[in-house]
Parts: sequence; structure tokens; C-alpha cells
Amino acid sequence: MTLLQVKNLVVEFPNRRGTLRALDDISFDIAPGEILGVVGESGAGKSLTGASIIGLLEPPGRVAGGQILLEGQRIDNLGFDAMRPIRGRKIGAIFQDPLTSLNPLYTVGRQLIETIRTHLPVTESEARKRAIGLLQDTGIPAAEQRIDHFPHQFSGGMRQ
Repeated sequence: MTLLQVKNLVVEFPNRRGTLRALDDISFDIAPGEILGVVGESGAGKSLTGASIIGLLEPPGRVAGGQILLEGQRIDNLGFDAMRPIRGRKIGAIFQDPLTSLNPLYTVGRQLIETIRTHLPVTESEARKRAIGLLQDTGIPAAEQRIDHFPHQFSGGMRQ
């Protein structure tokens, strides 16, 4: 069984001088429990590949060819709103710079609770309990207090 299948992925960026093909014919399969390491020099397309897969490609970039299938379902042709329930529940990314993923204006707890409530039919207090449990599971000390802290009050590893 294949969990994630990327077939002949092509990503392009249109510009005034034509079209820049940033990814050209990328293919791989990942089975459940399997880990794929992607290495390459800066600018080789590692992050772009990941962003394309999870539907977070920055405009004007676009998937111009190929297919991305998650559990056999094609996801590369889904819009942002259709991808939202899939992203974070079935597929996601942990970015190298976690400050870009967390809004500095909101507490970590508020962001976790919002994400939990987006994907699960739970109350605010149930989501808060679940978020505290997740912080505890990842080794965050004093999770009950830390949940109300802002991202800049966490170390880089804690933010990841």
C-alpha cells in the first residue's frame, strides 16, 4: 500500500519573461511507516516540493503537471478550502523555521486550540485539554502554564 504518491510533479512560476520550471518530473512513493529523506543544496527545490504536496505553494507558483495522491485520493487539484481539513489531519509539515508557522500575536494555546477545533468536533475546553496533553506528550515542561505563552517565549525546538 502507498500512503503518498507523487507522480511526475511539475511546478512552474510564470513571470514577465516566460515561465520558470522550478520542479521538473519529480516522482516518489512513500509507504506507511516509511521515511523519505530529501537532500540537496540550497535552492534545489526541497521546500518547494514539500509546499506543493501539502497545498501551500505560494502564488504565482502552480502545479503545472503530474499528480499527488494521498491514500489513493488525488489532492493536487484541490483548492485551499478543500485541502484545509486534510492538511493538519492527514498530512502536514514541520518547517525548519518554526517562527514562520506560528503567529506571534496569538498564544501557542490559541493556535493549537483553533487547529484542533478545525479538525475535531470538540468544545473549546475539550480542545484546550487536548492541546495541554499534546504539549505534555512532546515534553514541554509546565504545559498547563506554557499553553498561554506566546511563540517567542518558547525555544526553537519547543516551537517545532
